[in-house]
Amino acid sequence: MRVGRRASGVTRRSVLASLAALLLAATTLAGVPDWPPVTAEARPWTRFWWMGSSVDAAGLHAALEAYQQAGLGGVEITPIYGVCGFEDRFVPYLSPQWMERLETALAEARRLGLGVDMATGTGWPFGGPWAGTDNACKTIAHETYRVNGGERLAEPVRLRQKPVLRAIGRAVTIDQLVEPVGANPNLQALALDQVRYPRELPLHVLMAFSDRGDVEDLTARVDGDDRLDWTAPPGTWTLHALFLGDHGKLVERAAPGGEGNVIGGNLHGVRLTHGPGDASLCVPRVRIAELGLRDECDVTET
Repeated sequence: MRVGRRASGVTRRSVLASLAALLLAATTLAGVPDWPPVTAEARPWTRFWWMGSSVDAAGLHAALEAYQQAGLGGVEITPIYGVCGFEDRFVPYLSPQWMERLETALAEARRLGLGVDMATGTGWPFGGPWAGTDNACKTIAHETYRVNGGERLAEPVRLRQKPVLRAIGRAVTIDQLVEPVGANPNLQALALDQVRYPRELPLHVLMAFSDRGDVEDLTARVDGDDRLDWTAPPGTWTLHALFLGDHGKLVERAAPGGEGNVIGGNLHGVRLTHGPGDASLCVPRVRIAELGLRDECDVTET
């Protein structure tokens, strides 16, 4: 019986094509680089809440080891409010004891090959006890006056700030709080979100607009008693006064020792310290590059 050359379904041409494909594939695979090693930066990270900063060496060791075994690449340390009933375990933010616990966490993370990130504060938005009146967030209050030509403004250019109080903790009224906010005891239990104390506000600018289209800047003509030294020219004048007020926004859910004002837009000269003798994040023992400081800013409600 004679068998044709195509009986098996294989031809010389198909064999040559298959060999060429194999050679081409081998050449292509040879040019593909190996998969790079998986570093900590390539793995998922997690936020590492420090409730009341009530952490110790044993707890940090256990937690970070569990994160590393789960395949995480690092943590973001964020101190947050404490748990009721555990006040005796609270560690004040940036205190010497707190810095020791931070260094313990950094050393343990290095041992495990984990990265460490950190928020530049506690809770949210960004702020703390170091944010004084000058660099706290502000608000603008507006008042208008009407003056006819040839007359003078009889009343003082003055505006008293209305009190505002928002809190989610223990019930409290504005008259029960002392100023500044940081001087009040048991801030963790109060959990204040916004405090605006009643006070006379400083004038920021006073502008006059006439019904004839004339405009005058009267800011410098207001004396120390808030009286305007100006006689209105002919026409009907509307005076617009802007006063610089306190927004009163406070760090929400702040960790113990991290309570205070939220910062405003001008951060010139601000240092992350609580005061003379207190620890700072910028100490030689802690490398800022290792912390990778970041910020969280929220839009406030009022």
